[in-house]
Amino acid sequence: MKTLILFSSRYGATEKCANLIMKGLRDDAEVINLKNGESKDIDNYDVILIGGGVYAGKLQSEITKFIEDNKECLRNKKVGVFLCCKESEKTSEYAKANLPAWLVNDLFLLENTGYEINFERMNFLEKFLFKSLFKIKRSYSDLKYDSIEKIVNEVNRMGG
Repeated sequence: MKTLILFSSRYGATEKCANLIMKGLRDDAEVINLKNGESKDIDNYDVILIGGGVYAGKLQSEITKFIEDNKECLRNKKVGVFLCCKESEKTSEYAKANLPAWLVNDLFLLENTGYEINFERMNFLEKFLFKSLFKIKRSYSDLKYDSIEKIVNEVNRMGG
């Protein structure tokens, strides 16, 4: 079974999650960063995992564009989504607001994999906003390793 993990990451948390998922998979897996303009013929994959970060309620445009461009093929694949965001209780709401209903209704998994604040990857204005508005003074990580493990186990179980 071949798995393709597609993601877009602004500050690195989703990229970290995508790589952790890939490392845990038993079968053939590949990771593609949509933000770099990389693309892949998804016909050759059995499972497609799509990961993205939610910022102000929105997913990155690379993800929604990829889904729109590949909707016919995605309809015939096992698709799972993992979202990086602080409000884990809103994961389903964010998916429904940002992804087409046909995709959300057929997902074999939807997981929140936590979030990180990474000042090293922010520009001056972003750092200023986080520090002044949100009173966050330093980078930190709140990734949900149990959710990452759940994704890995579910995909591995599908492979037999």
